[in-house]
Amino acid sequence: MKKHGSKLLSLLCAMTLVLSACTPKTPGPTPTPDNSPAVNEPQNRDVTVDFVVVGAGAGGLSAATEAARQGKSVILLEKLSFAGGSSALCEGYFWSADAKLNAETGKGFDTETMKTALLTAAGGHAVDKLIENICDISAETMNGLTDNGTAFYKDQFTGAGGAISDLDVFIAEGAGNGLIQSMLKIAQDNQVDIRYESKGAKLIVENGAVKGVTVEDKEGTYNIYAGSTILATGGFLRNEKLMQEYAPGWTDTTLYCGGGSTGDGHEMAMELGAHIIGSSFGCVWEFDGKNGYHMEGGLTPMVSFFRVNQEGKRVLNEYGHASGNVNANNDIIVQQTGNRVYCFMDSASSYAGLAEQSVAAGLAVKADTLEELADIYGIDKEALMQTVKAYNEAKAAGENDADFGVPNAYMVSLTQAPFYATYYQPMPTNCLAGLECDEFCRILDANNQPIPGLYGVGELIIGSVVGNGNYPTCGTCLAAGIYGGPIAVRHALGLMQ
Repeated sequence: MKKHGSKLLSLLCAMTLVLSACTPKTPGPTPTPDNSPAVNEPQNRDVTVDFVVVGAGAGGLSAATEAARQGKSVILLEKLSFAGGSSALCEGYFWSADAKLNAETGKGFDTETMKTALLTAAGGHAVDKLIENICDISAETMNGLTDNGTAFYKDQFTGAGGAISDLDVFIAEGAGNGLIQSMLKIAQDNQVDIRYESKGAKLIVENGAVKGVTVEDKEGTYNIYAGSTILATGGFLRNEKLMQEYAPGWTDTTLYCGGGSTGDGHEMAMELGAHIIGSSFGCVWEFDGKNGYHMEGGLTPMVSFFRVNQEGKRVLNEYGHASGNVNANNDIIVQQTGNRVYCFMDSASSYAGLAEQSVAAGLAVKADTLEELADIYGIDKEALMQTVKAYNEAKAAGENDADFGVPNAYMVSLTQAPFYATYYQPMPTNCLAGLECDEFCRILDANNQPIPGLYGVGELIIGSVVGNGNYPTCGTCLAAGIYGGPIAVRHALGLMQ
């Protein structure tokens, strides 16, 4: 009996072990070596660095690279899955002063001439000392780009395209995307920690000073604590709230800018008292929702110096330079019927060949009479002919334009058939309004005092460079970022005072 009982006990124990092994259990912490956190417990991903830069466009890449070159730890955040922002969509126009490239090509202004030109264009509405700092750092920064592989054409240049005349501006090989890819490689070569799909969501503030940023990514949120925080988040064209508040007349225009231009940096800084200065937008010309820059004959609207609205009336000075603000015309145009004006020239124009290219590409129309062109575009024909008659008579009499003061030498007759017409419809590409900052790119609060620990570069602070929206020259937005980055970093490190 004792023997059988022993066997029965052994059998029961074995069955118990089998059932125990088969019974589901509530998961518990998985032991890990060295007292590290259990795998199913939330891990603290917070990190501390010298610099955190928000936005990986041209300005963010420049700032992060400068911080790394200075031997500092830096994290560069980008909410999208790739770098570039609106800079990757631009034409790659970029000016420099007294750089090696200037000496090699004989193009561009010297530093002091560039300062004078930019300050004159700003008309006292920008941060003059910031403009001077940007010019002073230009040569060193451009040399750093070209010495590290960034390529610019040495036989192709573009005009200033703004308030500054006689300036030849460099063009990056591969346009804006080529410039960004080159800058991205330089940042990577300098071991910059770039984190994609990582949005800077909120500034960390302690005792009135910015101490970093809270990040949102696929895994949740975490904090990056930093000695200095640099916002390089671009413009706010895709932020409906800010557009309604600061540019209500532009809310129904077609945009040509990066998908990340949603004003994130503006909103974060404005919670701390930062404020917007400047006005208007840089624009290209739109054809059926496409960028006219990239079309054969697409420049025709820009060389037509007689323009009317749908009602057949001239509403602006076709020579923006004479108006004192080359972007003011865009603000006028978006207030017209259809957000556009119609551009005319006759066959005596020196640009008739370009107009023919535009006609062949389907971007313009050609007719033997102005009345035919009015019918094609639905322009008030009677009003148009009255406007043309008064304008032609003033030109023939040697008088200046009575409506907008265009000098007689710049006026164009509309007398020789055939005639050409197209339209100009502004397509915003970048903001000319941005957060106010000081000469070191420190963002200012409601009392115009620097917000401790917070800097801004690029389109975010462009209003402090162009002031009243009078865009001075192609490449100014890039300059505000690429040159602003080293200024912000060096000031934060006490290397600029």
